[in-house]
Amino acid sequence: MKFYRYPKSKPIVFASILIIISIGWMITSAFNPRPVKLISKRVITFSPIVGGVGFINEDGTNEHYLQLPEKKDVRWSGLGPAFPDKKHCILTSYENYSITANVTGKMFNRIWKYNLSTGELTELITKGRPANQVFCVGLLSDGEHMLCGVSTEDHKYQLLYLTDMDGVEWKLLSEQEFVYGVQVNHSETRMAFHVASEGYTINTTDMGGKDRKRVAGSDGHLFFGPEWSPDDQWLAYLDCDTRKEPSHHYSDLCIGRPDGSEHRVVTNGQSQYFGTAYGTKEHRGGGSNPTSWTPDGKCLIYTKLSEGAHHDASYQAERGNHLENVFSPESAKGGSSISLLDPFSGKEIPVTKYEEGKWDFRGVVSPDGKKLAYASAKVASRSEIFIYRMDSKDNKFLTAGKDGLGADFPRWLDVIVEVDSQLAK
Repeated sequence: MKFYRYPKSKPIVFASILIIISIGWMITSAFNPRPVKLISKRVITFSPIVGGVGFINEDGTNEHYLQLPEKKDVRWSGLGPAFPDKKHCILTSYENYSITANVTGKMFNRIWKYNLSTGELTELITKGRPANQVFCVGLLSDGEHMLCGVSTEDHKYQLLYLTDMDGVEWKLLSEQEFVYGVQVNHSETRMAFHVASEGYTINTTDMGGKDRKRVAGSDGHLFFGPEWSPDDQWLAYLDCDTRKEPSHHYSDLCIGRPDGSEHRVVTNGQSQYFGTAYGTKEHRGGGSNPTSWTPDGKCLIYTKLSEGAHHDASYQAERGNHLENVFSPESAKGGSSISLLDPFSGKEIPVTKYEEGKWDFRGVVSPDGKKLAYASAKVASRSEIFIYRMDSKDNKFLTAGKDGLGADFPRWLDVIVEVDSQLAK
């Protein structure tokens, strides 16, 4: 059984035509067929704070947003996993999106296969679904099956299933527990995830859900976001000490062996920025900020907090799950910057410059290791996306999102799109 992973690519640059490519604009007409040319390109995709999906070239050109159909669903999320052909991605839409509907299991979503060239949407999981909330968390390399997280009606559990694209056959791969953060290793022999049923633990299994190994778990600790090293010999993940940090905004970086034989904490003082909080009062953003490896496997992305840092929200436990952090710019102090951390030697290489009141986070390195895209926000201000060039140390602003209201969750995406052959000459 094989799962798709994002391959390294060798993009072909056609500067004269990248300006005119607009994903979702080029529609192949059945009545007026035209010759098309396939072009490989690398872009940065991101999530506008107002919802939807954005794209931009790494040089800052061709910023555009998916033109999604006017359906009854009220919200569309960012791109999910890419199909092996690199021409399609997963999209998710929500009929009744809200935090309350999500945590009570009453939110209904749909999964779509999206054609990056034509904008065509094909709904998946149409023949049968075991619950209102079904999310694609991984694609198999055959392009015909996917891993899905399925929430039970009361949202008590989130189960891991293997299913076909129509949702006819479902194979349960987990126990009765809350599983997410699923990541498949590069050799496609094991998968890692965290289980949130009783505390948060990091676990691995084989591809059939068997041979489970616990990598990390301890009372009072929230272990989160496993990421495989390029050689599959290590997992990197976060450790939030919930006794000291009930709001889940700070953590330490860790690495562990996938068979559970070794666990190391590689930072101290809960200095990794974990649960981000930012934005204006009207347009708030946030979300978990896990680590990742550089492509050579030598370093981790370290979102380093200044000593005594506090984000622009106050923690109010009585407000309930996912609603505890209330906008409070007067609470903010310090900030965060991004470094590369060698988890074996402890050597740290600063990347972004620390500034009081500025929070850098969500760093992702390009597949060639030469650039880093990241989000940044000042206190009570919109989040913006920047790109940092490792060789020249050049730091460039990319986008503030749709209507300038904020952008987050940058991601490098290798795609193959169609353009008119006549235009490509």
